[in-house]
Amino acid sequence: MRYKYEIIRTPRKGISVSITNENKITVRCPWSMHIEEVEAFLDSKTLWIEKVVTRNAARLALNDDVVEHKKVYVEGKKLPLVIGDKNQITAEAVYVKKLDDLEKVYKEKFQEGLNVSVKALSELTLLTPASVSIKGYKGRWGCCDTRNNLIFNYMLFMLPPEIQRYVIVHELCHTLCHNHSAAFWKLVSDYVPNYKKLRSALREYDFLTSLY
Repeated sequence: MRYKYEIIRTPRKGISVSITNENKITVRCPWSMHIEEVEAFLDSKTLWIEKVVTRNAARLALNDDVVEHKKVYVEGKKLPLVIGDKNQITAEAVYVKKLDDLEKVYKEKFQEGLNVSVKALSELTLLTPASVSIKGYKGRWGCCDTRNNLIFNYMLFMLPPEIQRYVIVHELCHTLCHNHSAAFWKLVSDYVPNYKKLRSALREYDFLTSLY
């Protein structure tokens, strides 16, 4: 195995490997599994690991300025990120007093628009959430809880509008299907026929959810 990886041993029976958007490789395996068996498993996954690592590295290289907090996405477009004496999103730049204020300025800018979008899509789909809110999430774009409250990641507004719409429809569909069954995806496709393309495009932005 040419890449560095972390092993997490647990009382499990099988072995698995995961790769984060930042190319951290983690292997989960039983306590009793020998390192030779782990290496053999990873060797069997070489082509997949190479593909994911190469894709992640290329995407991160294109977003060095975002990773280094020099720029930030606003509705799919990169704008300069200026840390100074005000919190504001303009057509020219995003201004924050400190990096932690990003959530605040995105909420102030897009909360009302989100409510309008959810209402319109709710009327279109006849799927009604109990409530709609925004918060900071690590590793996810949105959530529909068991009471059908929709909670969206404030970083949703960094995405292009068509991907935002897909995420909203996705969570609305969870108010009827609280799983990712075939019936759920059929419901999503009724309102977003090209959801597979948009879901693939969304993955290119996944690194954002662990960046801030």
